Amino acid sequence: MSLPPANITVAKLRLPNEEWLPTRQSRLPLSIRQQGELFNPKRRQQFISGRWLLAELMFHQLGWLELPDIVTSDNGRPVFTNSELPDFNISHSGEYIMVALAQSGRIGLDVEHIRPRRKLMELAQYSFSDDEYQWLKNLPEPRQTDGFWQLWTLRESVLKLSAKGVWQMKQIQIKPQQKTLLADFQPELFCVTSRHQDIAWAISTNSAVQHIQSWLADSEKCILSPMELPELVGFTTPK
Repeated sequence: MSLPPANITVAKLRLPNEEWLPTRQSRLPLSIRQQGELFNPKRRQQFISGRWLLAELMFHQLGWLELPDIVTSDNGRPVFTNSELPDFNISHSGEYIMVALAQSGRIGLDVEHIRPRRKLMELAQYSFSDDEYQWLKNLPEPRQTDGFWQLWTLRESVLKLSAKGVWQMKQIQIKPQQKTLLADFQPELFCVTSRHQDIAWAISTNSAVQHIQSWLADSEKCILSPMELPELVGFTTPK
């Protein structure tokens, strides 16, 4: 089986309430469902919903009737045991869960619920480079929250791509006006960030982004439907 022309695929789910779990879990192996029972209710919802979204994406993209086996790699990053399958990443924030698949190379994904943050500019000054801080400072105040989460998701997606910790955020340098970024631990980066309604999200890969396909999950019917992508902003390592 082969992937369609899109070399990156993303899917989004909005959880309707804290008690919701997908009613159709037939694509989840028994081992995944049993693993979910070990968690507290909130963590179980995130785990099962994320794995269900991944399973549905694998069915739509590759025709897998059941989610392939997953193992945690040495660096703590979940991957399919079959190395010929796409790399994936799962992220959640508040009531949102997103999954991303990469046809080639590795992928990192971060999603954040856009919300006010106490001492936002102080945190930006501490966590971001001077270029980023000055860019953010020069934005009109109503846009600073959006700008902050755009930069934050970009950084988190780079960290997740390379299985690095948040304490290594300082090793990432973004130039928002030039749309470039550098990471000490990742020589080549291709990143995309976007905002949709009240969420910001970003993906980072180590191979060129050619085309992104997007799906939206219907929590009532437990199905995926194609979704038009919002405006995307690309960042790459400078040549």
